[in-house]
Amino acid sequence: MDYSGDIEGTDLIKKKKKNRMRFKSKSEDRRLSPVSLLLLIVLTICFLNSGCHHTQPAIPETMLTGHGTIAADEALKPMIDAEVNIFQSFYHFASIDCKYVTEYDAINLLLKEKIRLAIVTRPLNKKENEYLKSINIVPESIPIAYDAVAVIVNAGNKTNALTTKQIARILSGDISDWNQIENSGKVGSIQQFFDSESSGIIRSLNDSLNLNNKITGKVSFSGNSEKLINEVASDANGIGFVGLNWLSENENLIVQDNLRKVSFVAVSKAATADSTNSYTPSLFNLYNFRYPLIRKVYAIYTDPSASLARGFLAQLTSERGQKIIYRMGLKPEHDFQRLVNINKE
Repeated sequence: MDYSGDIEGTDLIKKKKKNRMRFKSKSEDRRLSPVSLLLLIVLTICFLNSGCHHTQPAIPETMLTGHGTIAADEALKPMIDAEVNIFQSFYHFASIDCKYVTEYDAINLLLKEKIRLAIVTRPLNKKENEYLKSINIVPESIPIAYDAVAVIVNAGNKTNALTTKQIARILSGDISDWNQIENSGKVGSIQQFFDSESSGIIRSLNDSLNLNNKITGKVSFSGNSEKLINEVASDANGIGFVGLNWLSENENLIVQDNLRKVSFVAVSKAATADSTNSYTPSLFNLYNFRYPLIRKVYAIYTDPSASLARGFLAQLTSERGQKIIYRMGLKPEHDFQRLVNINKE
């Protein structure tokens, strides 16, 4: 029998096996060494890690983005907090850090160029303006609102009205006991409360009542307005002088609670205070300027560049910013009125 066909097939099978064997050997040659494999793993991890933790692009410093530091009189804190919160809610990439300090410290930070925007209750004086101009800075003092110095007493105190002359005599130490105040129904040394020694409240009272920088008697400095209100609330013989801003937002639950613990004293310019000539520091009496201890609020700015502080200043003077001031119970510098056309047809 002829087996040549089978032999030829057998040779073909052998050749295929040899080729297969040769292929295996090539695959084995292509395998990575342990060192190479380790290096590949390390490079892969580094690549993935850099992809997951790539650096975020920096937020540009503009009028509506970036970070800005300003300063404000602590007596204005509720109003400024409201303005900052609204500004940041509209501009998510804006972050404003407001330093709440005394009026004196806020203006000093401005003069030392630590900040570019200060919100206080007086404009810069001649000396301060001249100093800034001497270092090539042209400041702007922009009025934004009307606040007031509120006179408060313990809720149990029956004194409901004082003349400006009586307040001046209390501050100068001429009136030192409640029995010197008619209808107070009290006897005891009058304890005066202020927020701080370098307070804008003291400066405002000095300007309004011509005190010649002399405040004497039993005087206590609480440290801030919130503590002042609480100390007057717990002292039956206390009388406090605080920014109206802290007690003017009628819808605020904390304000409502504080007004149950302390009472406003109405103030009169007349020789004798009575119900017909004495006025409490209400929004209505700010608008008609009847309350004697009204003071203006100023935004003092020293940087003309398009910074975030400039953007915040733009809000303070805008319709939105002025309406926030109104909702806080203060009089805005500008009244925005809507004109409505009524169709009679």
